[in-house]
Amino acid sequence: MLLPFRIEFGERAIDDLRRRIEQTRWPDLAFDTGWSAGTNDGVLRDLARYWYTDFDWGAVEAEINRRPHVRGAVEDPSGNNEWMHAMVQAGPASPDRIPLLLLHGWPGSFVEFLDAADLLVSGVDGAPGFDVVVPSLPGFGFSEAPRAPGMHPGRMAERMHALMLALGYQRYGVQGGDWGSAVGTALAERHPEAVIALHLNFLHSSAVPPSPAEGMSEVERAFRQVRAEFGAAEGAYSAIQGTKPQMLAYAQYDSPVGLLAWQLEVFWRWSDHGDDLWATFDRDRLLTNVTLYWLTGTVLSAARLYYERTHASEPIVTPRSVRVPVGFAQFAAEPFAAPREMVERSYPTLARYTGYPVGGHFAAMEQPRLFASDVSAFFRDLPRGGAGALA
Repeated sequence: MLLPFRIEFGERAIDDLRRRIEQTRWPDLAFDTGWSAGTNDGVLRDLARYWYTDFDWGAVEAEINRRPHVRGAVEDPSGNNEWMHAMVQAGPASPDRIPLLLLHGWPGSFVEFLDAADLLVSGVDGAPGFDVVVPSLPGFGFSEAPRAPGMHPGRMAERMHALMLALGYQRYGVQGGDWGSAVGTALAERHPEAVIALHLNFLHSSAVPPSPAEGMSEVERAFRQVRAEFGAAEGAYSAIQGTKPQMLAYAQYDSPVGLLAWQLEVFWRWSDHGDDLWATFDRDRLLTNVTLYWLTGTVLSAARLYYERTHASEPIVTPRSVRVPVGFAQFAAEPFAAPREMVERSYPTLARYTGYPVGGHFAAMEQPRLFASDVSAFFRDLPRGGAGALA
């Protein structure tokens, strides 16, 4: 049963966090390496100082708690009966309001969608608002860590469907980026009777189509080259979390600055910004995301999703089996930017593909209005009646 839920951490937990930040043992770097060898030491020290002296978790809690949340046991077809959390913002009952499930990835959380969800609930560009559900994926945030191995994106999809049914939504739309793209794709594939349509802003590696028999275009060849080079230079996080997630988890669980360093580099590398990261991200919002991982103790259970993907004994995502309408938003600085021809080959039911000159991997957090506008336009333009339509 899902019950109303409030985020409440006591002063003891916050005092412990601040104490650990203050007592960080910093490495002595003989020269400035910038971002070339990992997290920028100067940016990290400055942000850790701000975390210790100025970041107000009490104010953050109050802001998040202004939005309704639920938490409770949700049973899926496999018999899993673990506790799930979701932020649920619903408007006045109306046939024009579509229930919309927004799915995050790593190192994100439901915090990514706070601003975009507010826009989608109230309505964007004169369109009707949505009933918005933003869950914490299993093992993330306030959703219970899986009690047994095997919680890969396909099984997470079943948990998401069970959650929506528990909330009373028989038919709903799905949006996903990062791991949310894989979970959303699996959900649309497994439950086309429930999923109205699927909106994505990321082509997950498991969804990348094979090379065409007649040969690749120059566009696709360039994409695959860039993706290979990016993986070789920037894929250490994925290799570690996909094979030995516990190796670094102990250190990150014990050191908040260690956790911050691990996530900060990803937010820098995958987003759209110049020399100043805070021109793109609100400093408090990014620290809210990291603090959530720290206070809930979900460093390892979240990272383990990579391990479950690597060791899954069954197909996780088969996007070509998706039969509902698909929309795709391509943001300029997405490091895994996929050309339209590849998205179409992955998702034959692609109905909308839109490119934007700004924004990156964390689109809902970087460009909440642009993100919300694209999502709203896609679902607004869906046909009424017929297979995969709203009716």
